[in-house]
Amino acid sequence: MDALSFAPERFPRGRFITSKTTAHAQAPGEAGGHGLVTLDGRYHIVERVAAGGMGEVFRAHDAVLAREVAIKVLHRSLAGDQGFVDRFRREARAAASLSHPNIVAVYDWGAVDGIYYMVMEFVRGRAARELLNANVRLEPAQAAEIVRQTLLALEAAHSQGIVHRDIKPENILVTNGGTVKVADFGLARAYADGKATQAGGVQGTVQYLSPEQIRGEPADPRSDLYSLGIVTYELLTGRLPFTGETAMSIAYKHLSGRVPKPSSAVGNVPKELDGFVLSATDRDRELRPESAIEMRRDLESIASGLPPARSLAAVSGDLPEVNGEGAVTEQVPFVDSTTQTIPRAERTKRRRLRRFTGILFLLAALAATAWGAWTYMVPHHADVPQLIGTPIDDARAALLDLGFNVRIAESGVYQLDIPADGVAKLDPPAGTSLEKGETVTLVPSLGPKPVRVPDLEGKTIDEARTLLGDAHLRLGLEEPRFSDQPVGIILGISTELVGGKAPRNSAIDVEVSRGPRPLPVPNVVGASVEDARQALEELHFVVDDSKTKFSTEVERGHVIAQSPADGRLQPGETVSIVVSLGPKDFPAPDFRGLSRDGAQSLAEAYGLQVTFVDAAAYPGTVVTNQSVPVGATLTYGDPITLYLV
Repeated sequence: MDALSFAPERFPRGRFITSKTTAHAQAPGEAGGHGLVTLDGRYHIVERVAAGGMGEVFRAHDAVLAREVAIKVLHRSLAGDQGFVDRFRREARAAASLSHPNIVAVYDWGAVDGIYYMVMEFVRGRAARELLNANVRLEPAQAAEIVRQTLLALEAAHSQGIVHRDIKPENILVTNGGTVKVADFGLARAYADGKATQAGGVQGTVQYLSPEQIRGEPADPRSDLYSLGIVTYELLTGRLPFTGETAMSIAYKHLSGRVPKPSSAVGNVPKELDGFVLSATDRDRELRPESAIEMRRDLESIASGLPPARSLAAVSGDLPEVNGEGAVTEQVPFVDSTTQTIPRAERTKRRRLRRFTGILFLLAALAATAWGAWTYMVPHHADVPQLIGTPIDDARAALLDLGFNVRIAESGVYQLDIPADGVAKLDPPAGTSLEKGETVTLVPSLGPKPVRVPDLEGKTIDEARTLLGDAHLRLGLEEPRFSDQPVGIILGISTELVGGKAPRNSAIDVEVSRGPRPLPVPNVVGASVEDARQALEELHFVVDDSKTKFSTEVERGHVIAQSPADGRLQPGETVSIVVSLGPKDFPAPDFRGLSRDGAQSLAEAYGLQVTFVDAAAYPGTVVTNQSVPVGATLTYGDPITLYLV
């Protein structure tokens, strides 16, 4: 680098302020000339640790906060692009706002003498690229852990509207303690936008670019998920899914091909990871996981069943020590991950169209009559019909009728609004004109993605409806069943589940308690109140004996009628009985010889209003006489006086 004399330019509150001091010295690790020694009188350069397409990275000591930092000094050529300068300010500010254990922290940023720099956390560890170079490939559990922690970083960035746009092994660092940290948030976007503007194309590491980025469409969080899917394939297999002699040939494979299963390259990769990679690298971003959170949850459900492997800290510790300039000794690059410019798909299509049109004109000039007859009289082409949602068998028959060959994809995709065994995707898409005999691939739908069904046993209907709604399910049929549980309590799930899961948005049928099974009501008419109550309460019925009635036919204290008279009731329901008061007029009973309490009970049984009178000077205990003679006619409610001695 040229000799630099400066204190850095700063950007407080969005302003661009320059102040300069002079400092010339030889940079550590350089073989002569002048080099970068101190920034702002604060950052003392220790050594150069890396160089790349954007610039050079130095290890430095922050004299103010007494900590080790990494400083990325950007190439001077980038400073000449005012658009890049504006993007650098904006993206550096956004990157500095990110604070997460799995993201390389940005501490400071600025410029001096046209040199732009960024001060970052210094990570003691190795890039995932170095782990691949040393190990060829990683064990499934090791790869899954790197990807899981990378997804945590993407979750944090995406939640703040920041898309990385250049996820690759070089930007994924593994610390000596086994923590994964993602680097170059924001800077990757500023650099890519600037180079793309200059070249009139799409800028990025072509091996990891998503199809929409290659087509020149805006990148979104699902573009990062595609790139991470490619990284996952590489970690598992030690190779890239798409290679070619030129960037354009690789880009074409991203646009037209499908990432193969990792297990097709390495046999010990579990099929669950095959599905994980294929889902993340779908050419249609709408069919990828909805977010980094969703993708991480899918991975965590798989990772728990992977064979155990050595920790990332142990794998990183196996690598040889670095030399004085911070580069691994005898390291051979595993893949050319240089950032490259890909011409926009629209311009490429126009060039191809012009070339094809010229060929057609030449053919027309050479053999107009023959060409016209062959083209217009004999149909050799047909358009791929719209078959999305059509049952696979019907779609196959329709394509065969048009003269196409048909291939059914080995693995389907989850589709929320297309039932299982319907067509989820067509390759090539509907409307494409193909020669008869060419192949159309049908990708079957697996239906909505399964979600775990919550435990509903013992819950009320309202509670179950809330739990199912939170799980993206809905309540289906409510099948009543007799049980010992209270009415309305859910006894279980009647829908057949697979592994405790059901398709997203599907209906879950439940069995609901309708209380105990009904029992026949016994006939207690004519029985005494005591016997009737005992017979009904033994069956757990509730007895209501509050109703009474005079009767000349039913003995006093016995049951005249009951409700219900027959049929069945559930235990806990009420049976009402009518108790006989006997005839309203009756012969006076004999109270003589009864104790005071016995006489009181007999009087109440006949409905008489009794008065006790002591016949002697002391309180009496036995009835010796009564005011109404025995056998005389009394009416219910009449008074009677009893004399005690």
